[in-house]
Amino acid sequence: MKPQLSPQDQAERRQRARIAVIGLFFAGGFFILSLRALFFHLQENEKLSRVALRQYRTAVRQSTWRGKILDRASRELAVNVSVDSIFANPQGMKDPSTYARKLSPLLDMSREKILSQLKSKRKFVWLKRRVTKKESETVSSLNLAGIATVQESKRSYPNGKLAASILGAVGFDAQALGGVELAVHDILTLQSNPGEYRRDARGHLYLSPTDYTVIRDVAQVELTIDKTLQYIAERELEVALTESGAKIGIVVVADPTTGEILAMANAPTFDPNRYNEYASHFWKNRAITDSYEPGSTLKVMVMAAALNQGILSPDAKIDCFNGRYQIGKKIIQDTHPHGILNVSDIIRVSSNIGAGRIGMMLSPEQLAQSLRDFGFGKKLEIELPGEAAGILSAASTWSDLVHMTIAFGQGISVTPLQMTMAFAAIANGGELLRPRIFQRIVTADGEEKPVRGREVLSRPLRPETTQIMTTMLETVVKEGGTGTLAASSEYRVAGKTGTAQKAYELTRGYANGKYFASFVGFAPVEEPRLVVYVGLDEPEGERYYGGQVAAPVFKRIVESSLRYLKVPSRHEPHYVDQPQVEEKEIDQNVSVLSAGSGKWKVPDFQGLTMRGVLKALGKSDLQVDFRGSGVAIQQTPAAGSVVASGTMCRVVFHSSL
Repeated sequence: MKPQLSPQDQAERRQRARIAVIGLFFAGGFFILSLRALFFHLQENEKLSRVALRQYRTAVRQSTWRGKILDRASRELAVNVSVDSIFANPQGMKDPSTYARKLSPLLDMSREKILSQLKSKRKFVWLKRRVTKKESETVSSLNLAGIATVQESKRSYPNGKLAASILGAVGFDAQALGGVELAVHDILTLQSNPGEYRRDARGHLYLSPTDYTVIRDVAQVELTIDKTLQYIAERELEVALTESGAKIGIVVVADPTTGEILAMANAPTFDPNRYNEYASHFWKNRAITDSYEPGSTLKVMVMAAALNQGILSPDAKIDCFNGRYQIGKKIIQDTHPHGILNVSDIIRVSSNIGAGRIGMMLSPEQLAQSLRDFGFGKKLEIELPGEAAGILSAASTWSDLVHMTIAFGQGISVTPLQMTMAFAAIANGGELLRPRIFQRIVTADGEEKPVRGREVLSRPLRPETTQIMTTMLETVVKEGGTGTLAASSEYRVAGKTGTAQKAYELTRGYANGKYFASFVGFAPVEEPRLVVYVGLDEPEGERYYGGQVAAPVFKRIVESSLRYLKVPSRHEPHYVDQPQVEEKEIDQNVSVLSAGSGKWKVPDFQGLTMRGVLKALGKSDLQVDFRGSGVAIQQTPAAGSVVASGTMCRVVFHSSL
């Protein structure tokens, strides 16, 4: 029998039990808190560190250093320079009104604007960015507490307006605003940490900016653009706008054999160093963003398609009905009446009726497909932002009237770039090439990025058809043709005039007295080095035909450009600073041969023309890089080499004319 506890002992036992329970509760709580603290320490230490750092640190965005943009000869088109920007720490500033009064005349800013910045609750505000050296030195000399300067990067375009519509521009915080700057923004931008605004041991704020002085390597983007050819194009385009009174002018210069864009000019244009002073429409690269009814330049593609498909004979004759031809309820008219013309004369005098009747020989589907093969109605994907596709409606929707008018360049719209590349296909023997704008891209790490090589999009014409068309296009610039003002005494040229009445933008029909005048062609005819497009929008007065206002611009650009490229004129002695190689006939046995397993054996290209080399390449997938003109004198890889698919073959040519 257990002894019975007294009431006093029982009370003490209950008290000890309660104390034990309470102790266990607190011990458990402490244990849980300890585990939670350990979890934060191990799992969220980085997050807590960021929270703590925000108590005394804030990021300050500075302009980012960017890579260089160069022309094909490595001449600078866009670079960086270091400039000062002025900032303030409004916290603790005792007399912002006095500061605003002193700074206003020095920074050319209103006192009210400066004062509103200085009264900000933030610990960092920009007062004025990218100031002049004088402004920076003058403000620094005042020794105003809380006012300081920091170095930033500024995008600089040393050639001013030159190639502005190609290059684009860069905003304050390195945002790309179009052109090449936008197309390769990720490659050009050097990723760097933003400057930071910190507190020192005493709690004072100070700015720790990005140090641009330690930056050594930046990306380099080389374009196919030639700075000198770009200058020639822009110079002549400015003259053309002054002489013709046109609102807008466009020039495209391309290498018809490689597809490289050598110049692309727009007028009026803008200065990317001061882009914010221009309305946004000045920034447009209209050679790729805008499309126009081509007018008579399209007759060349229609004629070529009919000849290429055997529907039309080169010696055929077409009745042009003395300048008036009825189709349905509409009357088609020629500027000058003509009776029966041969096909060459239809191109030479630019007969709408003749071209329309030839277009009607092709079915709507045949004509539409031929125009698509020339690159119309779709983007050529030049790797620049904003490219338009133009307008080519479905053949199934064409009436007879639409069918005929499209054949002489109405009811269809094309970009200047599309028309340039279509004529390049005639100049190079029948290949539509994808236009190229990048020659070489090297990242800040020294890695060379792959760029497009020569790429054939389609083969709209056989070589023999292009020869027939070239002969016809030469007659355009001779006596009796519409483009005599494009004729050169120095070089043989071939081309076509275009004068398109402009359609109303919001309603049907065409505007009286508003025209888009153009001329597009290539030179020298015997071995084309350049294809040049000139377009003038709404020339004023009685001189508005392409042959009157655009053809002379073409002539001046071609002559100046070919002289610069040292292409001998027909009156000059031939250059003898290169080995003389006798041109040989295109040997059917000279061709790239399959070596099996995706490999190819390279033949001896020496003595072949560019067309000969292209024919020798046949259906192989080897790439080719042409340098010079005339006949082949050097090649890499060497003849007899076995190379992999996609290998780039570089062939150097020299003219022996």
